[in-house]
Amino acid sequence: MEIQTLEELRTADDLSLAFNPYGLGGRMRPEDAAEFQQQIADCDLAEGVAAGTRDSFEPLRTVFAYGVLCYDVYTMVGDQALLIYEQALRDRFMEWCAGTVTFRLPRAPDVSYTVTSYDDVKKRADRMTRQRAKLVVADQAIEFNGMLHGLRLCARTAGLLRGRRSRAVEDALAKLRNYVAHPSGHQVDTPVGAARTVRDLAELINQLWGQATSDGRLYPAPLRREIVMLSWNGSGRTRMEPASALTVPDPVEDQESDDEYQHVVVRAIPFIPGSRWNDAHWAEYDSRYEATRFPTEYLRGPGTREEARAWLEQERPDGDSVDFTDRVFLVQDHGRLLPPMRPAVAAGLPDDERAGVWHTVRADFPMTPSRTYEAPEIAAPVAPAAPETVLPAPLSS
Repeated sequence: MEIQTLEELRTADDLSLAFNPYGLGGRMRPEDAAEFQQQIADCDLAEGVAAGTRDSFEPLRTVFAYGVLCYDVYTMVGDQALLIYEQALRDRFMEWCAGTVTFRLPRAPDVSYTVTSYDDVKKRADRMTRQRAKLVVADQAIEFNGMLHGLRLCARTAGLLRGRRSRAVEDALAKLRNYVAHPSGHQVDTPVGAARTVRDLAELINQLWGQATSDGRLYPAPLRREIVMLSWNGSGRTRMEPASALTVPDPVEDQESDDEYQHVVVRAIPFIPGSRWNDAHWAEYDSRYEATRFPTEYLRGPGTREEARAWLEQERPDGDSVDFTDRVFLVQDHGRLLPPMRPAVAAGLPDDERAGVWHTVRADFPMTPSRTYEAPEIAAPVAPAAPETVLPAPLSS
């Protein structure tokens, strides 16, 4: 090992300087690189997180900044973050079980045991697994051997983790964690990759302790919906306007042809430049089928602009917040798969439109980007049926 001077140890690593806010390219000044790297790894844990998990996590952000001086630090931080994944699940399990674990035997009454540490849990799980017993979580019996997979399954069953999309990331983190714990070769991480792992870990830890992440990638906090008006005409031109825009005259280019437009008032996610949660499919809104990426609530229409303005002035509806994860959709197989719809809308269908087989699906988003289903005949928004006056149709899952 070559012994370096203190001045040499303080010298920025050229590899680290190559990573800038725009990707790989011109090297940054060491001072700017230090600030930038700390910004991309900036994330905080919720107040209620267990002390052990917090004490293991906090040094990651501190050490990450030193990657400017030594590029290998990013790999070390990324690997350590993956190992904390299981520690966080263990700490949360101990809080969740409150000192007692219950197992269900194949042909015997449930049995409960007192545990004071996760070592107790692991030893008990090993013994009960040999007896083909399962852990009881929220009145369900799950396979549990005390390892990472069982902890993840327990957290999901107990409702500590949420979202369909985030499950894939949890799987990926588990595989990466296993690779780090049982390596078969050497790998080098990048500042961006290590920062992503640290931020994902912070989101997962906070979700385990019941706190969603504002603008989060995995477990986002509920999104704010505003009152907006969607308009379309026969030529296919569409536009979205905030409700406040109705207090000003129509755009000049549309004043002469506004009679051709239909207007519907909805509660929806507004378009915000640069936001990760913009709805690219807002113009495809349909009051029957879920055609927008995020939940859009029908309020009034279709009708004229003046009718929309008068209704808004009288009703004065407010915006709200909505969680889009783990939504329930119904898909009708009526000779062809129709787009998904909300259960409340399906419940309001007339009897002659309930034919076919119905499938119940839980998902974060109503469709994939490929849009493999056949588009519905209804192209423009229509007023939904009143589900409160119609009994739900029989469904098959």
